[in-house]
Order: sequence, then structure tokens, then C-alpha cells
Amino acid sequence: MTQAQYPTADVPTSEREYIAKVKTAAPEQIVSKSTIIMMQGDKPRQLQPGTNGFTCLIGGDGTPLCADQNGMEWVKATGARTEPPNKIGFIYMLAGDTGTTNHHPHQRGTRMHWVQTGPHVMIVGPGVREMMGYPRTLDVSDASQPYVMFPGTPYEHLMLPTK
Repeated sequence: MTQAQYPTADVPTSEREYIAKVKTAAPEQIVSKSTIIMMQGDKPRQLQPGTNGFTCLIGGDGTPLCADQNGMEWVKATGARTEPPNKIGFIYMLAGDTGTTNHHPHQRGTRMHWVQTGPHVMIVGPGVREMMGYPRTLDVSDASQPYVMFPGTPYEHLMLPTK
């Protein structure tokens, strides 16, 4: 894998550049009908109204994503450090991610058990605990294969690389 398969940590401040980066998160037919939000401080500002139930944004680490309603509830719970909803959600991250620690979502700065994944989709929610057959180790041996991220935490989710 080359570094070009991952997004930068940059979060664009101009609407045009922000939307261009968001569009790398999911297929065009998803993004074009999604709500696009841009965080300004703690408040989301809507740049595009949506009709398909997906919301697209760029995370604070520079990773663009598009999530269905349940996926967005999971993203918000993770950010707020609260219990994720008891629902299965779906998140596109087709630009890849900027990397994180795999032992806990709120300890990125430790860089322990670091993993960076290229283009992928995620299935989030407690039902992932029942999806057997996927590696659940802190040290991911091959991030190009499906694996469980944040195993054993309330935020564990299934990572499904697409390339």
C-alpha cells in the first residue's frame, strides 16, 4: 500500500475544499444525496441537505466519512464518550483513515497498537460482538483483511477493507 491511499489529517476550512474531500468518503450516488455537515466549533453547519439518510463529514483527524442514521448515532456516542446505541449502523470511509490506536478510541495519542486502514466500510453496533470469525486482536497483522477494531470495548466495530 502506498501513502496516497490514505487521507491527510487536514480538515479544509473552505466549503469548496471541504466538500471535495468529503466526496472521497463514499460512492458518488451516496454523497450526492447525503446531508453534508461541516463542524464549526462544537456546532454542525449544513452545507448540503440530504434525502437518503446518510450524513457526510470530515472527522477531527481529517478522515472523511459518510454514515447512515445509526452510524451517526454511534459516531456521536463515541465522540461524547457515552454508550453507543443498541443499533447496527453502516459507515463508508472509502478514502481510508489517518490511523488510530486499536485498543481504545479515546487514547489515539498513545499510538499503542497503531493501525491504519485503506479504503473500507464499517459495521458498528453491539451486534458486531456476535459476528464470529474476524480477528479481535489489538495488534492487527493485516489491515487489508476484515478485522474488529477496538475489541472488547463498547465501541468495537467491524472493519471491512474494500481494496
